[in-house]
Amino acid sequence: MADDNKTIDAIDNLTGSDDDDFDMDGIEGGDGAHDGPSSETIEAIATFQTLLEANPNQYEAHTQLISLLKGADMFEELREAREAMNKIYPLSEDLWMDWINDEVNMATSGDEKRHVLSLYERATTEYLSIKIWKSYVDYALQEYNESKEYQDVLEEEETVVNAQELNRIFKRADKWTGYHIPESHTIWNVWINFELENLAAQDPASPEDVRRVKKMYLDRIAIPHVTLEDTFSALSPLISKYEPEEYEKTMENCSKINAATRKLLTEREAFEQNLVATGNSVEAFTSYLDYEMRPERRHFARTRTLFERAVAVHCLVPSVWIDYITFLMSMNPQKAGYDLDPKEVLTIAERSTRNCPWSGDLWESRFLLMEMYHKSEEELNALFASALSDATLLASPQELSKVLQARCSYVVRAEKKDEDGKAKIRAAFEHAGVVLESVGGDPYCKIEQFWIEIEAGPLENKENARALWARIESKLKASSESWLARVALEKRLGSPKQARQIFAKACNVAKQIDWPEKVFEAWLLFEREHGTVLEYKDALTRSRAAMKTVELFRAEVALNSAYVDQSAYAVAEPPVPIEESTPAPTKKRKVSFQDEVETFKIPKVEPKPKGKVKEKPDAVAEQTPVKSESSHSQKPLDISAGRHEDTLFVVNFKEDTTAAKLKEMFGEYGTVLRCTMAAPKQGKARYFAYVQMSKPEEAQAALALDGRDVGHRLGLQVRISDTNKASRAPPSVKPPLPKESRHELNVKGLDIDVKDEDLRKLVSLYAEPEHIYAQRQADAKGGTWANIKFHTEADADAAVAMNGLSFQGKTLEVSRRMFKNPEYEGLTRTERRKLKAKKSEEKRAQGGGQDHPDHKTGGKAQDMEMTETTAGESGDKVPAKSSSAATAKSNSTSAKSDSATFAKPAPQAKPMAKLTAMAPRSMQPRSTIQAGKALRARPPRSAGTGTPIGAFKAASTTSTGSSSSGAGETAATGVDGVSGEGAEAAAAPVAPKSNAEFRALMLSGGLKKSRQ
Repeated sequence: MADDNKTIDAIDNLTGSDDDDFDMDGIEGGDGAHDGPSSETIEAIATFQTLLEANPNQYEAHTQLISLLKGADMFEELREAREAMNKIYPLSEDLWMDWINDEVNMATSGDEKRHVLSLYERATTEYLSIKIWKSYVDYALQEYNESKEYQDVLEEEETVVNAQELNRIFKRADKWTGYHIPESHTIWNVWINFELENLAAQDPASPEDVRRVKKMYLDRIAIPHVTLEDTFSALSPLISKYEPEEYEKTMENCSKINAATRKLLTEREAFEQNLVATGNSVEAFTSYLDYEMRPERRHFARTRTLFERAVAVHCLVPSVWIDYITFLMSMNPQKAGYDLDPKEVLTIAERSTRNCPWSGDLWESRFLLMEMYHKSEEELNALFASALSDATLLASPQELSKVLQARCSYVVRAEKKDEDGKAKIRAAFEHAGVVLESVGGDPYCKIEQFWIEIEAGPLENKENARALWARIESKLKASSESWLARVALEKRLGSPKQARQIFAKACNVAKQIDWPEKVFEAWLLFEREHGTVLEYKDALTRSRAAMKTVELFRAEVALNSAYVDQSAYAVAEPPVPIEESTPAPTKKRKVSFQDEVETFKIPKVEPKPKGKVKEKPDAVAEQTPVKSESSHSQKPLDISAGRHEDTLFVVNFKEDTTAAKLKEMFGEYGTVLRCTMAAPKQGKARYFAYVQMSKPEEAQAALALDGRDVGHRLGLQVRISDTNKASRAPPSVKPPLPKESRHELNVKGLDIDVKDEDLRKLVSLYAEPEHIYAQRQADAKGGTWANIKFHTEADADAAVAMNGLSFQGKTLEVSRRMFKNPEYEGLTRTERRKLKAKKSEEKRAQGGGQDHPDHKTGGKAQDMEMTETTAGESGDKVPAKSSSAATAKSNSTSAKSDSATFAKPAPQAKPMAKLTAMAPRSMQPRSTIQAGKALRARPPRSAGTGTPIGAFKAASTTSTGSSSSGAGETAATGVDGVSGEGAEAAAAPVAPKSNAEFRALMLSGGLKKSRQ
């Protein structure tokens, strides 16, 4: 398909897209002389013909070839090209009108004109088009008038349209367009004007013709249409002229009909306006059809016409066709108002598969209708062969499986159950299996399961049925329905022992089954009916043990996902400045922990800070609103980092669940102090809540609610709140509003095994894609999706119609692609990556050019710098200690104060990254880090002056003392100005050993936040 598109593009370049470079009519120069088609045109035509001979299923190639042939005035070749295209594809309204107009201009003989009429018949069959019908009746009326005018000189066989034929055309036009509310009057007015002219030409008028025209008016007034009042008004002069004695009676009866019809029209005005407002969207048609198909107002002809309007616009949406055919099959042909014959119903079914040949449901419906109308086996076989020859159907194994099931179902019903018949049935199933395997196979094994039922039932072969199950067992072990189906088979075959073995085997793979509870409930029910007490006991214990394993597995999976959601919804306590009174000569300092990171409120620990606490007015202004029943005066729910034995983390409840319902549910296990609920963040559909019980024992008891069915498909999940594993929430910064792409679509719901070429074939039916990127992943991780880029916005608009389409057994969800970063719109994936890398480089360049506090000379000691010093008289060079450590040692050991010398400094180290979320294992003192190298060995402690356990960085204020060392001012001052023994303590800090110890140090003021 991609190669074909490249060929078409190459031909476009060859022929030229500019009118100055290439003239489709083969007219070159400015004198208007016609020199025939150019050599480029002839070459392009030949290339397209060769291309279509190799692969005739190329819609764009057909249309371009037709355009080239029309421009070259190659009429015979043009007619053949149109016939070839219509053999494969139904033609649009414009293509039909273009073809018919060309034939009308060329038609002179009776045969040629009858050929034009046949084209009109074919065109009106494919789609409901008021434009084509209006042209049809106008042409037929024109030919009738000409035949009538020259009837004296024309032979009877030379008459193209006689009165009988014209009347048939008018009636057929009214049948298919009469209930088209907005435009049906266009056709009906031509008919009624013709009849009125005939009445006026009669002297006197025929009573039979008067009654017929009168009935036409009454029937028309009973049908809702936009010109209802004009139709009602036109009846009055007719009755006055031809039936004056019946005027009052007729008009009174007509007024009642008109009032009832006006009510019907008023009820549908809103739906018609909605169609106009939404551009005839699928959703607008669906709501309109749902209204029309309600039992109390169902009208066959009106609903059928609405379906015809819908499929004319959305001809490539299988769901619309499926609803249409289902509606036809559900109607009773004997009921009044049913106006279709079997041939017309089969024609509609054929139209559906011509428009959507990839839909197995439509082929299945067509098979069924042909069997219902008693078509021959040869016709059904031909239909089956036609289905298997379509490449779009073969590209979807699950859709193909539906066609094969329909075929096998027909064979089962048609064949006798003797030996020959059984052999034909098995041959049909075997052939179906071979066809499916040739295109990748059906992961759900529906053909095999159908075959198993037939072997166990009509064919009466138990061993074959069990052998077939053994073949597909490994493919279906995750499906609870398949386990139950196999058990049901054994029960039907009278083999309870075999059924029991199947249940036991399910226990071994319980974690892989999608709904193990259903299987085990069926097992217990089975043993209650058929088992002994020991067998029932065995089933009970084994199923409980298996469910324990399942629950542990689910808990692990749920926690892995829930912790991410839990941390993302962390509600931060605003960071507050704390004024503390410390001994002179220190000043007040502010304790600010993680100013840029919003997280759960950290519980206060002893010692409590003294002084006033200032609250920021804009605290948590950016956070997601949290629903809670607790009042503002209550103490906030403690959901800080760590494990809280009295608090439960609850997920997987319905959206309409309130805090009161949760409190009532958990109140059965103790006293609920408070319940805090959080709405899901944007793009998520997951609600969660915290429920705090009065005692840890009550929280443990409430864990019994885990797995309870509360209306959510996964069941309620209840866990003890433990946020130690939760990742930290990102800073509260509003992301840029997403921007809708103009040229790109996002397609979700794809099968994980979808091929790019199959996806491109599907998309090409709507618009030619420029680029397709597919991400294949399991459903548990979000499913397979694709981003599709188109050349124009109009192409993207056309491809949105794929939304709701069934493709390879899955329903597609198609929407505009949303860009969180508007500047990424229109770029390819590679271009976006390059732009992102460029921004990162610019950001690093800007950050690297700023002065770092440690880079300033004359300020603090250069702790990150490596120096060389002489050890005694050996001359060996060893790394010098940091200046702060050197100062501390010079204060404590004066004998060696003059021996420490500093060599030429090494290159400056890069500035450290800013500390973010609490991560004590990676938060190392700057004095112990040397440009990403390993930590230095800690100096040995001296008695009484060692570093306190858990100390991280001295929190005392800058000392004004001076050093006795001769190493200069830089070496004389310790970390943050601390000198002497305090400097030694600061130079050799010890990282906290746990989160709790780190949090306690931070809140008590024993830890400073590093500045950069």
